[in-house]
Amino acid sequence: MRINEIIQTNWKNNQLPGLDSLIYISGKVIIMDCYEMINGNFIEKFVNPICETSIESIMFFNENIWCEIDQHPQVQYHNDKIFICGEGGMGNEGFIANVDKNHNLIWAFFSTVSNPFNKLKLEDNLLTAYSTSDLIYTINIHKPEEISINTII
Repeated sequence: MRINEIIQTNWKNNQLPGLDSLIYISGKVIIMDCYEMINGNFIEKFVNPICETSIESIMFFNENIWCEIDQHPQVQYHNDKIFICGEGGMGNEGFIANVDKNHNLIWAFFSTVSNPFNKLKLEDNLLTAYSTSDLIYTINIHKPEEISINTII
């Protein structure tokens, strides 16, 4: 089975790699570093790409990377693209995905520290995803590795 078929099959079975990462249907995976810094009385949260690898490389070392996901009913449309969000199998996990009109995966961001995402807003090329932990993730839909995090005040 080709790698994009493995990814698509797992996606159709409501599964994504349970890693802080951005996965593309091509098999490319960008591992993301999620961290926080204390700035006076505020905690700032960040997510940055740290390396690019492949789903094949990750599965070579551990085939059991797939995590169950549940889609939230919130959906945003942009031309021929659909953006969805939801949660992973644990209470601390969330995901945001870009799919086509047939619900085939284009890319997905999975976070082990965001909590579930339950609301989306799309303005121009920026997708805003709200998590249940009062965090706002802003993603450039054309370069989804460009993510910023803000806190709901």
